[in-house]
This record gives sequence, C-alpha cells and structure tokens, in this order.
Amino acid sequence: MKQKLVFQSLLALAAVGFAMSVSTSCTPKDEHTGQWDDSVVGTATVSGVVKDTFDNPLADVDVTFMGTTVKREVRATAKTGGDGSFSVASVPSNARYITFSKQGYATVAYTLEAKRFVNEDNIVLEPVLEFSAAIIKGLVYDASTGKPWAGVQVTCGSTTTTTGTDGSFALEGLTLKGYTLTYTAADGTVYSRNISASQFIDGTAEVPAVYLGGESILPGGKKYQDLAECDIWYSNNYHGSDGFNGINDWTCGYMSAFNYYGQLRYEAEGCALFTDPAFGTKGDSENFNSYIYGRKRIEEGNKIMNVHLRTHYAGMRDPIHFDVAVVNLTDGVMKAELVGEQTHGSGDYKSYSFDLSKWVGKDVVLALGVYYNQKSDDLFHMPMRRICFAPEAVNGDDALPGTPVEGAAWRGFTQENVSSMTVNEKTSFTGRNLGYNSTRSYDGPGSDISPRHKHNPGGQQGYDLWRGTNHIGVNWAFQYVSKDVEPVNSEGYTIKTRSGVDANYNTPETYLYARFHITDANDKMHLLTRTFSSANPTVFRVTAVPVNTLKAVALAPVSNTANQAKASQNGCWEFIHEKGAGTPADYADFTYDLSAYKGQDVVIALGVYKGQTRDGEQKLCIYGIEME
Repeated sequence: MKQKLVFQSLLALAAVGFAMSVSTSCTPKDEHTGQWDDSVVGTATVSGVVKDTFDNPLADVDVTFMGTTVKREVRATAKTGGDGSFSVASVPSNARYITFSKQGYATVAYTLEAKRFVNEDNIVLEPVLEFSAAIIKGLVYDASTGKPWAGVQVTCGSTTTTTGTDGSFALEGLTLKGYTLTYTAADGTVYSRNISASQFIDGTAEVPAVYLGGESILPGGKKYQDLAECDIWYSNNYHGSDGFNGINDWTCGYMSAFNYYGQLRYEAEGCALFTDPAFGTKGDSENFNSYIYGRKRIEEGNKIMNVHLRTHYAGMRDPIHFDVAVVNLTDGVMKAELVGEQTHGSGDYKSYSFDLSKWVGKDVVLALGVYYNQKSDDLFHMPMRRICFAPEAVNGDDALPGTPVEGAAWRGFTQENVSSMTVNEKTSFTGRNLGYNSTRSYDGPGSDISPRHKHNPGGQQGYDLWRGTNHIGVNWAFQYVSKDVEPVNSEGYTIKTRSGVDANYNTPETYLYARFHITDANDKMHLLTRTFSSANPTVFRVTAVPVNTLKAVALAPVSNTANQAKASQNGCWEFIHEKGAGTPADYADFTYDLSAYKGQDVVIALGVYKGQTRDGEQKLCIYGIEME
C-alpha cells in the first residue's frame, strides 16, 4: 500500500522556490567545486520496499526526507505499509537525505545524488534494517556456595552490565548475531562463553546459568563450569575398539573422541585409560588418575551404565581399580558422587554395570576413571571395548535390550533407547574426515595433531580430531547391523551394505540416528550425499520416530538434486549420483520437511539397505547433514 506524502506547512513555499530555480538556474553544480548545491534542481518519485535482514517486509517504518545542510530540516515524512512498501511523489532534490527508522531496528540513511532527480523519474530504494533490540539474559552463581553472585561484570562487545542481587543480568540493544560473553568477578575470576545467532528466540537469548569460582570437583582442576560445558554423550551406545568377532571393526572407535583427563589411547583392544605418575601419586585411592567424562540426561531407559573392558599388566593380585563419578548439574551440586568402585585383573574381557537410577530425570556429568593405587610400577592399561546405557545390565556386544520401535524393529533400536537419548541442539553436521586418517600418530609438541598422546608419542590418534566438532560420528548414534562403515572416506562418512546377499528393504545393513526437538530453526533437513556406482544404485531410508508415539514413519524427500532418484519399496529411495569430492554443491541434496513434528521430540534415523543388486557393496557417502 502506497503512503501519501505529508508535507510541512511551509512546503508550498518550497515548491514555489523550486519553480523559480528551474526557470532561473541553468548550472546546478558549484562552478568552483563541481559539486551539486542544495538548491532544487529537479523532483522524482522515491519508492521501494523495506525489509529486515531475514528478507521479511517491515511495516510502519518511518521514512523521513531531510535537507542535506547541517540543520537537516525535515521536509517530508511517510510510513511503510503492511507489505513494507512506500512511494512518495514529487520529492525535491533538496530533500535527498532520507532515513528509515523503526523502534527496535538500527536506522538506515541514504544521501542521494542531486543529479538523480534530474535524470530519473522514479528512484527505487531497498533498505534493509537490522534488528537491534535483541537481549541476552542469564544468571551467575558462586560455585563455592551455590548462591547468586551480585556485581559480576558481563561484557558483550562494547555493551557491559553487572549482575544484580539475584545474580541476573540482561544485555540489551543487540543485533541478532554471534557474541562472546566475558564474565569478570571481583575475585579476579574471568570466564568466557560463545553465543550463536541461533540461540535468539523472538529476539531473546537466555543463556545457561554460569557457576564461577569454587573448588575443583575432579582432578585436573575441573570446576563446576568446566564440567557443565563438556561434550554431551548423545548416544546410549559407544564402541572403542577394532570390534567384536570382526563384525564391528576398526571403524567404530569413537570413544577416543571423548573429553578426558590424564592419558587415553586408542588401541586395537579398546580405548584405554592409563595409570601414569604424570597425573598423580602412586597409592592414591581417592582421586582418579585418568578419566573420560561427558554430559548426559539420565532416564529410565538408560539408567544402567555398562562398560566392557579388560586390562594390560594388571593381575588378580594387583588389579586395576575404577569407578564412575556423577556430578548432578540439575540441582547445582558442587561435588562428585561415586557410584561404586570395581576392580579387574585379567586380560579377558568382562562387562561391569553401574546403577544411575538415583539420577533419573537429571542432567549429569559422568566420569569413568582409574585409580593409581596399584602395587606394581607398570603403567596399568584399561582398554574399554564398549560403553552403553540401557534399562538393565548388558553383556559384551549384546544388542541394547527393550521393546522394538513399531515399524523399525532393528538391532538396538528400542523404545527405551530412542526415548532416553539426549536431545541434540546442533543443526549442522559434517561427514568429512577432517584431513586425517584415524591411525595417524602424534608428531610431538607444536604439531598440527591434537596432543592426546603427548605422554605416549606414536600412539594412535583414533577419532580425536572429531572432538569439539559437529562430526556425524560423535553427534549421531551409530549402529551396525550387518556391515561396517568408512568414517575416513575423503568424500564423506560412508555407511554401506554387504555384497552377495539377498535384497532386504525392511532392515538396514547399518544406520545412524539422533534425537531433535523440532522448531522453526530445524524443521527442514538437507542430506548431502553421493554414491560410487553408475550401475548399482544405493538404497536408503530416512525414518522419523516421534517420542510421544514411538512409531516409525518413513519420510519421502520433498526435493532432490540427484542424477537419478526414485521411490522404492517400504519407504526407501534409490539413487545414483557419483559426483562429489569435497565441494558441497556437487553432492546430491535430498531435502526433507520436518514441520509436521514442530514442537515435538523426534528421532531421525538414516539407514542404508540392500537393494535389488545382489553383488557389490552399496554405499551412502554423507558429506553433511544441514537442518534449517
């Protein structure tokens, strides 16, 4: 809707002046400077559409036309309509300084050249206003007492505030983008955290509470805030070795990507924790010498933590001692509680269980650690072949127990498992190998390799480089059924089928899955993928399982860019697309609409199936998964 120009009462006189200037002036430029002066040299219609940075039209934007002199006399005003449009006729050239302003947005200004009013009948502008009323809110507590901490300075760019008596703060007048918050307490404690643009909901980002100061809770100076921001264990099933009877081979040593303290090494027998004098004093039976740790939500479906392990160098008379420590983040508990120490002194594998029932419904940090209280001077190793979470004890590589998901009765895909997974809040996942092979050794101080093995140069690195990234391997759960994967394929993380077996469209050969809470920020999913055969199509299926129904639904893509693609049996799709070697645009983009699940928690599963071709492996190579 076009808006009518509103002139001030003296504008009629200005119009007369303009008419006179046209008839008497023939040189609109200053003869000395060559610049256009501020006299009226012409008129034009000025129109356009005002939008925000997300390409949405903005209504009720104040459009102000002013003179270009220091006084900035207002000569005309208008407002945009519901579609963001405005149109003002007969604007004189001496009103060519134009501003667009709206409460909560940064003002945009234009100074048009006077000659445009001579050469153009209609001047079109397309202003973009950036929202500038965003707010970041949070709370700060004293980790030593658990009470609110007043007077903490919180800085965000050039904006600074301090916490009130209740520990709260609010940083206002911000734009919607990423920020680094810096907290500075009176005792000298300084802490920083990053805020992404995606954390703003309706212009407000409420950041998790921060607990500053306090005593160390775990060895290595790990205080409450350090633990509250460690990596999340999204999955209920992790592997750490070259496999069980050749089924789950070297491609599943993802436990080497865990947060850790002390010494952790990726071995053929499992991801091994070491006892080492570099991290403690021999005979210490109270503090972990080395440990892995991560955040997790405990539910009925994952309340029993199971560890399948063996030892090196330890024996029955001098076993290795280990335990699980729990830090309750939900209740802000500032200490770790031990579940129950256990020992193992054999090179044979055995499964041990730790009961976490006490923390059902709580967000916790779990630390699995070894003690340096042995008699021998040898460095004891504790290789861990598997860690899993279930409603009951699990032995060895047995499938996770529970009730099968309706419509997806696959190995390990139980109702208890999918409903107790931790919600993944990330929206972008890479399948790239990050430039390194999983067996590359540590090259010493100053190398470009993460120093996980600096006390064991030459030790295998495993998937350490995935830690701290959005790699599919550590952010989605992996479950083999009949076939392994290729995690370091240079084109992308690859799940595949066996060769020489009959077609099966009901059970995947292997699959990945993750739990999401669907909102406007992630209700569309892009799968960037490729195949490796022009004659042997890859068959895959994307499955959604709403946690409130626990019934599987096969999803069809709303679009795809594959060279060849078509719907197949049982909700599967088959395609051929051999292009893609590290350039995202080259991969096939299968796009899925998840908006039907908005407001719900949904588990998304991606499986590869044995298609009609009996011979040859069918491969689903994943460059990345993007949600928007």
